[in-house]
Amino acid sequence: MSTLAPPQEYRATTDQVAGLFPWIVGASAPILGTPLGEHLSTGAAVCFDPLSAWRAKAMTAPSCFIVALNGFGKSTLLRRLALGDIAAGTRVIWPGDVKPDGRRLTEQVEGGQIIEVGYGVGSINPLDLGPIGAAIEQLSDPQLRRATEFALWQRQLNIVAALMEIVRRAPLKDFEETLLASAIRLLYTPRRDGGAGFDRKNPAIISDLIDLIVKGPEELRQDVVADSDLEYREQTKPLLRTLRALIKGRFGEVFNGRNTVRLNVSAPSICLDMSSVPPGDELMRGAVLLAGWSEAFATIEAAHVLADAGLGPNLAFHVLMDELWQVLACGPMMVGRIDAVQRLQRTIGTAITAVTHSVAEMKAAGALGFVERSRARIIGPVPHAEIERLSEVISFSEKEKEMITSWSDTADLNTVIDQKQARGGASPIAAGTGHFLLKLGEGRRPGTPFRVVVPEAEREAGIHETDARLTAADRDRTAASA
Repeated sequence: MSTLAPPQEYRATTDQVAGLFPWIVGASAPILGTPLGEHLSTGAAVCFDPLSAWRAKAMTAPSCFIVALNGFGKSTLLRRLALGDIAAGTRVIWPGDVKPDGRRLTEQVEGGQIIEVGYGVGSINPLDLGPIGAAIEQLSDPQLRRATEFALWQRQLNIVAALMEIVRRAPLKDFEETLLASAIRLLYTPRRDGGAGFDRKNPAIISDLIDLIVKGPEELRQDVVADSDLEYREQTKPLLRTLRALIKGRFGEVFNGRNTVRLNVSAPSICLDMSSVPPGDELMRGAVLLAGWSEAFATIEAAHVLADAGLGPNLAFHVLMDELWQVLACGPMMVGRIDAVQRLQRTIGTAITAVTHSVAEMKAAGALGFVERSRARIIGPVPHAEIERLSEVISFSEKEKEMITSWSDTADLNTVIDQKQARGGASPIAAGTGHFLLKLGEGRRPGTPFRVVVPEAEREAGIHETDARLTAADRDRTAASA
């Protein structure tokens, strides 16, 4: 036989199993939440999701990192994780769905919320006070109110500065960021106190920020240490040029208008569909992804603030940050901005899963720390060069390296095709598809190799269909030739 099927694995007490088969051995397959698939060696069930593993103390933080080449089942794995969390009552947020991967799932989940962001369909105002602003109005404790206001100003400053760095393709200067911080605060300071008088019901937009900087209140002049009107103008020109780029053309359409993004924390699945942004527009994709992530974490922060004040329920969230590489590709300064987006929220009760197809961009940007800080790593088929880059932050045995690279090698060479038909008579699956290695914690603890199994109900629902256009083309071609 060219292949030898593994024996059926049973889970039971030692007394029961001994009566069935005297030489049974245990399988190192975790049972930690969502059923993902079966162990590649034993066929035992493999269950995992970040929050369940964290609650079971199998990892110290509910963070996960997934890396695999395109076309090998990352999106299917992500949706399996999402469905398990939804069933357990965890709110799932897809804050940057550019393919989209989560929309069809969210459409079929009762009560799911879909928000479109992109050219002509929806906008994100980075200066909107949003859910945190609404939460502040409900707080009676002065100290908590002040702390939350400060967190809101920091979040607004981080996202505005990040968008400016994307269009500028270079980091802001120190005094520019100081001026921005003061200007954003003055926008929402009452007129009687010398501010612009904007509030939650009448939020400022980027154009208003430009107008305030052009007027040059005394505090802003002090921030740039300008001794005259002419010097202030010269010092702020580069900043104003960058801000004007955010209100023109495609950027202005998305970021310089009323905020259409309002996440409903009572929805089991929330999807920010950004697929209207063309794949070739890398800067715009990076900008909307970062803005969507910031909006998601702001919503989570607001929910936690209200819960701490006894004004709302305690909720658990899982944020799925797909296409991490597209933001990192915008420049090395994005590492700190992404880190700030995550760190500006309370991590308790919030799981984060970041997804990318390669860590090459992350290594170039000095962002391998994202992988290091993730307590769970799931590695799918990757080439030899990629496994060597991953080895800088993850411990692999030689056998694990050989196994992972073999999944991509056999498919790339087109020499091995899994001819076993999937349930329901689906087409043959390319070798390596759906194969992953789960690594928990640090050290040299062996990982768990598994194959994702898609239940029949999910297959029939079509939520994992990512090649809809090609499938439709094949169907029409077959019908035409019949």
